[in-house]
Amino acid sequence: MFKESKSQSSRNKSKYNIYYLQMPEINKIIDAAKNLRDATVIKILARTGMRRFELCHIKVQDIDFEKRRIFISKAKGNKQRTVPIDQDTLQTIRFYMRSRQYGKLIQSNKKNVDGIDESRINAIVKNTALRAGIKHPDPSKKNMNPHIFRHSFIRHLIKQNVPPNYVQQIAGHADIRTTLQMYGIPGISDVQEKYEEISSTFYNNP
Repeated sequence: MFKESKSQSSRNKSKYNIYYLQMPEINKIIDAAKNLRDATVIKILARTGMRRFELCHIKVQDIDFEKRRIFISKAKGNKQRTVPIDQDTLQTIRFYMRSRQYGKLIQSNKKNVDGIDESRINAIVKNTALRAGIKHPDPSKKNMNPHIFRHSFIRHLIKQNVPPNYVQQIAGHADIRTTLQMYGIPGISDVQEKYEEISSTFYNNP
């Protein structure tokens, strides 16, 4: 009897996730940040779709305030890309940076340490979400994690009818098929919204 290999099995597992945060929930988490550093971290994650490890490597000089862009020197697959950034987040970054001209953008609270690691970003997201009273939209997840912001950001772009090839470039997907496979299926919030639009037809006569 033919047995599916482990590698084949992993390839056949669906990569999409139907759960994501709504923008009001994300803004509530941002508002709950205990300091400017944490607010900067969450805003960048939520408004650029940047990966956690990518944010760890962002340097002060990677921020282009004039063109409103952030250069990501260490993206997935050892590649590079540039993403747009909104004016509000840039203002937060400017306040957080103060007069710094070099070094990692997000700094550690520890002396003589340049930058923070991924575990610290995990803690910032988890603790800020708890403070805001916002739970992970996936009921199987106990705590909020940084990836949900990336996932929610991309879902939001698609919901706003941003063309898939634009979404692909911002997200840093090497192949547009990845974008379509991961986000082509409606999220549970979208399904719920559509359901509520027609729910009155279940009991109201035309």
